[in-house]
Amino acid sequence: MTDMAQSHYQLGMNYFRGKGVEKSFAEAMKWFRLAAQHRHAKAIFMLGRMYDKGTGTSENPVEAAKYYQQAAELGYPQAQNVLGQIYIKGRGVPADYDQALHWFRKAADQNFADAQYNLGLMYAKGHGVPKDFVEARRWWGMAAEQGNPKVQFTLGHMYLVGKGVKKNYSKARQWLRQSAEQGLPTAQYHLGMMYARGTGVLQSYTEARIWLQKAAEQNYLDAIYNLGKLLTSGSEEVRDPASAIVLLKQAATRGHQRAQVVLGHNFAKGIGTEQDLQLAYHWWLEAANRGNADAQYNLGVMYLNGKGIKKDAVAGKKWLTDAADQGHTKAQYCLGIMYSTGTGVPQDMDEAFRWKEAAEFWESL
Repeated sequence: MTDMAQSHYQLGMNYFRGKGVEKSFAEAMKWFRLAAQHRHAKAIFMLGRMYDKGTGTSENPVEAAKYYQQAAELGYPQAQNVLGQIYIKGRGVPADYDQALHWFRKAADQNFADAQYNLGLMYAKGHGVPKDFVEARRWWGMAAEQGNPKVQFTLGHMYLVGKGVKKNYSKARQWLRQSAEQGLPTAQYHLGMMYARGTGVLQSYTEARIWLQKAAEQNYLDAIYNLGKLLTSGSEEVRDPASAIVLLKQAATRGHQRAQVVLGHNFAKGIGTEQDLQLAYHWWLEAANRGNADAQYNLGVMYLNGKGIKKDAVAGKKWLTDAADQGHTKAQYCLGIMYSTGTGVPQDMDEAFRWKEAAEFWESL
């Protein structure tokens, strides 16, 4: 590679980024091509990327794969990693796990963290190799030590749930915190939940709030819901029901069933807002129609009691049965009482006993 080729590549990058010159993908491609003529691996890789993404040219996966291959054969690890990925996806090339493994290993042997992560995934999933969590963990450990947040999270989660390794909450916290401190929302969420539940750490709602807030600010849906739940029912130093309502609405509007259930509960009880049984009904109906048993049970009780809605034993039985069929013990007990007393249904002691027995069975589980 000549100094001229490096100058051509750098000029191409300046046009690509608009650094010191007006951004122009056409000019960038022109200079990358000039550098590529002198086997400049990074310039060749950038040509592949532009065809891959359709940047300044028509999207062309076959042409992209050709350039990625050239750069990979020149030893450029980023190209080798991307080439491995497109062999997995079969994008521009036939899908081929053996080729993916080959190129991931080439890049991983150069200590390229993303390739070490991908190689670990191949072993974890058994793609092209026998499934081997020990080997997966070995490659992930290399990548994590380099500070790759995605791999740090993967290792932390493995230790948290005991997948492929023995559960180790200390190591889980170590890797999750390192990832979370680099801003990965999934790691921030799981670290926050460890503190919320006291899983392997001293329970701290304050610490839980900090990490869940960071993940929620990145629009991580489960974090938005769990932060709302924490602010609803957490300890005194974090409780903020009014803010919880805002968060729960965000999650519920995006279809989060548990958020819909809790939001309905808050409206039903007037927690952080004015009591509004119609809004409670609205959110429980949203979740119930998606199959949430808690919401189905709540609707059944509303119809039986006629609170916030016209009393309707038929509708009440319908929702309670939907919940009971999913093993919801409170719904099963309610149905047992309905049949034993003849409330809204013909009295039937056999049916009452069946539901009571079902509830006891699910409770024992």
